[in-house]
Amino acid sequence: MNPVLVLHAALPEGPAPSALRRLLERLPYARRLEIERRDEVGRCASLAGVHLALLGAERLLERPVATGELRLVAGAKPRLAAGPHFSISHGPGRVGVALSVSADVGFDLEEVRAGEGGTRADATKLARWTATEAVLKAAGRGLLEARAVCLDDDLASGLLDGRVYRLWPLHLHDESIAHLAAAEPIGPIEVVEVVLPRD
Repeated sequence: MNPVLVLHAALPEGPAPSALRRLLERLPYARRLEIERRDEVGRCASLAGVHLALLGAERLLERPVATGELRLVAGAKPRLAAGPHFSISHGPGRVGVALSVSADVGFDLEEVRAGEGGTRADATKLARWTATEAVLKAAGRGLLEARAVCLDDDLASGLLDGRVYRLWPLHLHDESIAHLAAAEPIGPIEVVEVVLPRD
């Protein structure tokens, strides 16, 4: 089987901590420019996602992984030069990454805020959306193709261009709904909450 590691963390409020800002300086030029164009919240979430991807890669590969190993190609998923495959997602208060050495995975999370009038129907819609986006990410496709994804009723799989992607719901946090997708068999799935660096 293909083990998958899912790391997730609460995002800090306010500007990115200095440890994440230092990470920005070490990123490849194109990625750095893209992140610098975002607002403060988006910048912090993006940097936290990259931090988790590097941390997860180090755990899976059992060696240090440098930011220079990130490969960014326009119109394609970000990759690490020697693997593992990874997929990042974030909401307003939480960020996560799914990684696998041998399976190309897709991961999406959305947050349901308590006390904001959310209903069971809203949670069902979010579950379908995270499943759809996980399939798109596993396939390396963009959100504009969301209508091309056909999900089964129990969200156990999705179909895109004749290829079946298995789906796994993930429990990250009480206020999060998340799905993992892969065309290849995967497992076991390890989910770990981590604390982001503060300074």
